[in-house]
Amino acid sequence: MQLSSEKIIVPIIVALIGAAATVGAAVIGQSNKTPSVANPPASPTSLTSDKNSELECNKTVVKKICVANVTVQINSDEPKQVKNHERVPLQAGDTLRVVNLRYCIPPEVTVNKVEVKAYLFQKGLENYKYGLFTSSGFPTYTGCHNIGNFEKTWKLEPGQHRVSIPIINYDGSNRVVDKSFYLNLDVGQRTA
Repeated sequence: MQLSSEKIIVPIIVALIGAAATVGAAVIGQSNKTPSVANPPASPTSLTSDKNSELECNKTVVKKICVANVTVQINSDEPKQVKNHERVPLQAGDTLRVVNLRYCIPPEVTVNKVEVKAYLFQKGLENYKYGLFTSSGFPTYTGCHNIGNFEKTWKLEPGQHRVSIPIINYDGSNRVVDKSFYLNLDVGQRTA
């Protein structure tokens, strides 16, 4: 019995076409999860990381957007990274500036808008008068993002204060506010 080349080549070509279709579908599905080059994030200060967002946020926060850390600058000192619930010792008259913050969106979360604002609660009173805002755009795709360009600074007076950084996200028309990230400021009297 003699095999013709047609009986061997046709099944191989059919198998190659099927494999190419599978690879093509996987590539198209993967490209939906990452931003396209033609449509970059709105902010020039926005950077993404391939790190798993669950590793950068509190281990108990696995299925919601979270603030991983904040970088602050005290007076004109070098910027310092601050983690959630950290205490920062300061003196009266110091200025505090939010340089940037890092927030993470896990793969399980769908979101169409994100907002982040920093508020200074003086002496433990929740007053939203002292807010810092940024003109940066907030990416809404999976991963971790650095946002900067906070417009003002705080000049601190003696006492214990709290900086609260709620993250607000929208899934369709549902607005979700999470106030889990904060840092405490222990501001002492300035000595002469």
